[in-house]
This record gives sequence, structure tokens and C-alpha cells, in this order.
Amino acid sequence: MEFDEALARFGFHPREERGFGSGAQLHVAQPNRYLTYTVHVYRDGSAIFSWEFALGEYLVTKGIQVGSDETLNQFAYPREEIRGPQDGTWLTSAIERTEAMLADLRLDRPED
Repeated sequence: MEFDEALARFGFHPREERGFGSGAQLHVAQPNRYLTYTVHVYRDGSAIFSWEFALGEYLVTKGIQVGSDETLNQFAYPREEIRGPQDGTWLTSAIERTEAMLADLRLDRPED
């Protein structure tokens, strides 16, 4: 699968970002109302995939608050972004790894 096809398949769209220069492009997708994927596309043929999850907003829907309940600044992020080639297979793999990691979160069994 081509990179542009993969971006379209996962619902990414270009986003203008102030201060985001040096020829890089930002693409954003929201697979659900709490999760946002980002792909930074560079001129050298590389890309960086990352994500953020609106943890505070999500937990409010479950009757849970974090700290002082200031949901605007309570996001979960990966410890490391995933860098790779501008390739559809790479992007699919990065998203699948992210989905598996998020699906594995269990608050009732944090030791597992």
C-alpha cells in the first residue's frame, strides 16, 4: 500500500501548523473523540507517527477524575514516537502497535 493511500485509509488530513516549518507536513486523524494520531512527513522520505489520548475527558465519562479534574491538560502520550519511512506498511504497523498497546491497558489489573 502506498503511503498516501494509507493516510487516506486511516482518515488523515493535512493540517497547517504555525511554526511547523522546514518543509515538513503534518497530517492528523481522529479515530475516536479521545484519540488523535499525528504523522509528520519530512522531505527526506521519513515520517514520525505519534498519538495523544484525552485521558481526562475520557475518564469523566466513566465517573472518574484525575487530580483537580482539569481535563484540558490531561493527555496520555507515547514515551517514544515511531520514526520510519513514508510507507503504507510502516504506517499500518505503527497504528496496529498503538491500538494493541491501548487495548492492553487494564486499570483493574495494572500488574499484568
